[in-house]
Amino acid sequence: MKKKTDFRQIKSNKKEDKVKVVILSGFSDSQLHNLINNYKKNNLPKAIFATVTKTSKEFKIKDLLKELKKEHKFMNK
Repeated sequence: MKKKTDFRQIKSNKKEDKVKVVILSGFSDSQLHNLINNYKKNNLPKAIFATVTKTSKEFKIKDLLKELKKEHKFMNK
């Protein structure tokens, strides 16, 4: 049975909340690096890249996005 993909957009008026988030699963390290490098080379909008982990699987999508953005903000101080 094919999995249905659930795409949700969380509305916000805050500028920092408008960063795109890309959550990936099933890619090798080299595939991930290649994808991210090509993304950057093509001058696409800034994005937060994340991979699925045991912990992230337990989050509701809204909470996961909030956590990823919080981590991104901390790492880019």
